Amino acid sequence: MFKAICFCFSVLIVEFVCAQVHPHPNILWLVCEDQSLFFSPYGDTNALTPNINQLAASAEVYENCFSVSPVCSPSRSSIITGMYPTTIGTQNMRAYKKNTSSKQNHNELPFYSPIPKKNIQFFTELLRLNGYYCSNNSKEDYNMIASPLAWDESSAKAHWRNRKSNQPFFSVFNFNVTHESKLWKNYFFDSVESSKVELPPIFPNDLLIKNDFIVNYSNIEKLDKQIGKIIDQLKQDGLYNNTIIFFFSDHGGPFPRYKRSIYDTGIHCPLIIKWAHQFVGKRNNQLVSFIDFAPTILEVTHTKNKFPFEGVSFYKKNQRNYIFASSDRFDEFADARRCVRDKKYKLILNLDTLSAIGKEVSYRKQMKSIQVIDSLKKNKKLKGYFKNWYKEEKEKYEFYDLSNDPFELENLYLDSSYSSKIKELKNQLNSWMDCSDFGALTELQMLDFMFGNDFSPRKLNPPTIERLDQGFLVRSNNIGSSIGYRARSGDSWTIIEEGELIRTTNDFEIIVFKPGFEILQKIIN
Repeated sequence: MFKAICFCFSVLIVEFVCAQVHPHPNILWLVCEDQSLFFSPYGDTNALTPNINQLAASAEVYENCFSVSPVCSPSRSSIITGMYPTTIGTQNMRAYKKNTSSKQNHNELPFYSPIPKKNIQFFTELLRLNGYYCSNNSKEDYNMIASPLAWDESSAKAHWRNRKSNQPFFSVFNFNVTHESKLWKNYFFDSVESSKVELPPIFPNDLLIKNDFIVNYSNIEKLDKQIGKIIDQLKQDGLYNNTIIFFFSDHGGPFPRYKRSIYDTGIHCPLIIKWAHQFVGKRNNQLVSFIDFAPTILEVTHTKNKFPFEGVSFYKKNQRNYIFASSDRFDEFADARRCVRDKKYKLILNLDTLSAIGKEVSYRKQMKSIQVIDSLKKNKKLKGYFKNWYKEEKEKYEFYDLSNDPFELENLYLDSSYSSKIKELKNQLNSWMDCSDFGALTELQMLDFMFGNDFSPRKLNPPTIERLDQGFLVRSNNIGSSIGYRARSGDSWTIIEEGELIRTTNDFEIIVFKPGFEILQKIIN
């Protein structure tokens, strides 16, 4: 009897220990582009995705994950910093462009890297300080100058296999095969398969629009194969069971009224997470925002943050009651909209009521779906939702009962039976906007505040470098900055703490980085 009790107790101890996360677990992010819930784990079986399905079978499937913006670069800025784009000034799409000879963006303003009011940091810098090897393969696109200290390697060859032996890693793989542009670059026509597609109720029942969905499902199948190769490499290295894996998209789907749209079609994203302790086939309906990714990763890896996040960790806890998102300039058109939602209801504030929701975005006109919709409009044959999409004015507020109207088609703002909920969400939205540093400004007003008449980055103070017997003591002399060094012949920067001793002789470089400021490099010899 005693032996049996001891055996059972031992089993419980083993199970408890196995359920604990290693203090420095490996983490892998698999990030696709421009996709809503078009995957089997979310009930859409049009694409064959055995690798994603297998991942989901040993993972948590998050049903309520939302981007902070319906386009790429503002969303990615929030993921890497844990901050809202409207707080750090990254809310306008393609405001910053790396290595460009052009001086002007779509609206004839200079390209710029915003200067946040608050001190912010790329969260991977903190992981690197905690001993992690951080690799990014290979898209950055943060709508601002990327930190040279954020990654050990950020390139098409970046991989966890390039780390030191047994070093914990945080590795990101970005897949662009599902990007909006692949709808026309990978285009083929299949009338038989297209006829089987059931379109969302917002679209005209048109074969060419259906075929765009078929092309997208085909691209998802290509994505699944690419993901399968990365997961196979993880298994070959004996790392799969003890690696946390995130699969998600950078915002909603590639179609009209999806991408660039603040409706759920534009911000509701897939998120599947295989935790190291594995919740097999578990569904999770808590609200998750992209700004929550950074604090979650830091909690899981026992890493301390240097500056406050706007996001909160969702690891083993539910700390979020509301989702907030914004849309501002997309390419050549500005359309400032803000929204708040809980699990059942959503309120949208249109800051510009004197323009249509649908914008004539030149880039998107390469897509068959928008060509069909535009043609129907031109010939005055457009019916249903998209007829309203082109109205020259819009209501200031929109309110939707998402549980009964998931595509947000019936605006219930004037329905008195919802007045209490509308007041609640309006108060939440106003409070969020009041905390936003730049969300109430036009892009021109924001730039005038940040730069005045000079659009060049601000200068950093030179660091103080003290030569000691054991090496060099370096102080950045810039509040809110990060500092690192490398051998003059080296490629990757080693990030260090402020005032940390660099144990080297000479002939090396110092770098100081702060978002919005000109990168400062100094050679020591």
